[in-house]
Amino acid sequence: MNYKPVGEDEPWQRLNSHHEIPMGTIGQSRINIIEGDAGYGKSMLSLRLMHDWCTRDQDDQCSQLSNIDILIHLNLRQLGGVASIYEAIVKCLLPLDSSIKESDVKQLLQNEDIRTLLLFDAYDEYPDKDKEDNFVSHILQEKLLQHVEVLLTTRSSCIPEGCYGLTGRIKLTGFDGRAREDYVRKVVTKGDEEATQKILTQFNTNATLADICQAPLLFVIYAHSAHKAEINIDFRSVTEFFRCMVKCFHNHIRNKAQTKPTAEEQAQFQKFEDNHDTLDRLAYEALCAENQQLTWDRDICARKLGKEFYKRHTDIGILVEEEVINSNILSQPDPYKTEVRLFHKLACEWYAAHHFVKRLRSSPSSLPGNLVDLMDPSELQHVYRFACGLDPIATRQVLDLLKKNKDCNSLAVLCALEQKDKAGDVLDMVRDLVSRDVIISRYDSRLLQRTTIELVQRACQDEIPVSCLQLKWCFTKFDVTSSCIVLRSDFRLANLKTLQVLHILGEYTDGEITRDELLGLLQTCEGLTELWVDSMGLLLPLSIPPEMIPPTLKRRNINILYDRRRGLVYRLSFEHGQWKIHDQRADSSLGVVIDQSDSQLEQEWCLQELKMAAEAGVEIRVLALFESFNTVADNSQSIILTSGLTIPVLPTLQLLNMKGSNINQEMFIKILSYVKECPQMTTLLFIRSQLPDVVDPEQIPSQLKRGELRVWWDDDVHSRSCLLDLESGRWD
Repeated sequence: MNYKPVGEDEPWQRLNSHHEIPMGTIGQSRINIIEGDAGYGKSMLSLRLMHDWCTRDQDDQCSQLSNIDILIHLNLRQLGGVASIYEAIVKCLLPLDSSIKESDVKQLLQNEDIRTLLLFDAYDEYPDKDKEDNFVSHILQEKLLQHVEVLLTTRSSCIPEGCYGLTGRIKLTGFDGRAREDYVRKVVTKGDEEATQKILTQFNTNATLADICQAPLLFVIYAHSAHKAEINIDFRSVTEFFRCMVKCFHNHIRNKAQTKPTAEEQAQFQKFEDNHDTLDRLAYEALCAENQQLTWDRDICARKLGKEFYKRHTDIGILVEEEVINSNILSQPDPYKTEVRLFHKLACEWYAAHHFVKRLRSSPSSLPGNLVDLMDPSELQHVYRFACGLDPIATRQVLDLLKKNKDCNSLAVLCALEQKDKAGDVLDMVRDLVSRDVIISRYDSRLLQRTTIELVQRACQDEIPVSCLQLKWCFTKFDVTSSCIVLRSDFRLANLKTLQVLHILGEYTDGEITRDELLGLLQTCEGLTELWVDSMGLLLPLSIPPEMIPPTLKRRNINILYDRRRGLVYRLSFEHGQWKIHDQRADSSLGVVIDQSDSQLEQEWCLQELKMAAEAGVEIRVLALFESFNTVADNSQSIILTSGLTIPVLPTLQLLNMKGSNINQEMFIKILSYVKECPQMTTLLFIRSQLPDVVDPEQIPSQLKRGELRVWWDDDVHSRSCLLDLESGRWD
């Protein structure tokens, strides 16, 4: 789980528990959004927060809900046609015989002395979300109840319009390796280590399984089924996975039967499992609708499916019933009605794919021309993958459809991989794709990122060498606990055992890779021959003690290159654990800025670069000290920064730029004495600094008077740019 404070450029912060979610005055916004893909636990988290509030200790001031006086939980999926928040509360939350009226609720919510939290669940399934005039939008846009705090759950692809950068956001990232291991050991196998490792090994070796089971709901179903040997765990496609998943549902109800079913009942059960044409059509039409509505009226659905089929599928949990407000209250006496939906959106894609295949085979010309727009691959990629896995004849037509979308090249390959009998030909396609540079960019669509990641992991799974993977402005960190690379999108890359070259391009504020993370990354990528980090802001360790480097890594002699965008490229020696200059760009020299706001590690890296350049005789074009200068050592052999770090004499330094310093006569002479020790320096520049109006010429080193040094002062106070006459000590 990650949290992003208000602001488009604010970084995501990891949360270890829902107790850490900032809300209200604890956070920076009165509105927070919980986002995540289907099955990631958004609704469960909203219910858990409500439970915590109901059972909270009134004296616990540390709880983020401790100061909430009223918490109102509303499932937006149930509120189609409801005109106001007050009507929703009366109809959804109060007994039918309650004497509380909408006017009473309105008066309560408008009381600014009462701290209220509205918890809106399932905005992505809110029937009225696309209508301009709905009460949820009015609240989010601060047209209504501006003082009330809001926590809203939705899928990442359905963030309310206008909320980007204006709200706090909590992103559910699914089960990583550590969470999977904890759940399996504690809940599934009850501490049986052999059984635990058997299940976890599947995730470490099967890229398809690891990807699809990031959703906690699907992971939980799979883990329990695999432990009970109800599911085939050796599959190579999402079609095989979900076919087994559906079979588990049917087998589970059979196994729970108190009496052994008769042959006739068994035949009826099998018929319901194999023949689901009407459900297929309902799911397909729901996904193709311009405004996806994945629920149906219970009575209408039961009539279409047949009562026995309907009962069977609700009994086993594939269909789920839910009571909602009856928006057509004027024509119906009952204020509530029951709707039904499939247990997960992926199940809807599974059944829709069956009908999709049928239409592709029987009458492809009847498919709408804008089908790819109606069934957006970025939202419904599994419809296309299931279709290819279900029917080899439909595969070619699916691939032709996907060619119309430039982001679907990787998805097309994954679709083709669903075909077992053509796996060899498709693996040749995979081999060809990963023989060239594979690029994942921050600006790629989620579909393109996700399918490219799965393609790379599938290649590694099948022992296909991946020539080079470039991560452009999207790398966040290497997670040591789960042994995977984490991207800004929260997608993860694991099991990259055949990756040969990893190229990370960073940005200016990308944090650091610690020693443990770097060593973990190198050990995880077993076939890696080169790691190239190209970034000013993504900091690597200053050094690695040789004793920390495992012998296996030393024997591999991996080429680790670091380019900080300053003209020099550094290489890490495993023998000594130190960086050395590896290459210098043509006609380039080193330029370094040390700002007071820079982290300690950033400043240490700057000093290390300066020392390496000076030792190698590389020209240091400029050293800029922005409000980071403190003093000069008494022997004039080093500059001491405000951080306490020291800059030695730099023989190849040409320009020293000092900004924001308050320098008296004595300090000015000390600086000139330091400059005297830097024989190649030609310019000393002071910007936005306070300097003496006149410098005692007797104290200016005579060596500087005879040289080519120019001392400039950009005097903001008098709006002038001055050059120091080293003979007279006056500014001209």
